[in-house]
Amino acid sequence: MRRSSRGFTLIEILIVIAIIGIVITIGYPSLTEYVKKGRRAEVAGLLSEQAQILERFYSKNNVYTAATGLSAGNDYYTIIPTLTDQTFVLTATRKAGSAMATDKCGDFIITNTGVRTLGSAAAGVANKDCWGR
Repeated sequence: MRRSSRGFTLIEILIVIAIIGIVITIGYPSLTEYVKKGRRAEVAGLLSEQAQILERFYSKNNVYTAATGLSAGNDYYTIIPTLTDQTFVLTATRKAGSAMATDKCGDFIITNTGVRTLGSAAAGVANKDCWGR
């Protein structure tokens, strides 16, 4: 008399678990890098928006120092404006303890002349890799 068995064997289940583990090991670093890239793009856009606000204010008032309505940043970066009458520097610093605190791009900096740089970026990281240009 033959007994028919239904279901999965232990070997089949272990193979599926191993395959899932391999996929997660390969996919997770890529996923986190895409999320970080999106957050970098968000802060770069926020800095550009703030620079436009400052330029509009300057075109009306001929100074940057009294500008209002600037953003303080987002969940991952704090925007620090350094304003003089004729120049500005906006620095987006990484918030300690946030997911971007150890990001390779470091801090984002934009000036009134449109120069975009990075502060405290990891060695070998180019502006275009982080600013997207």
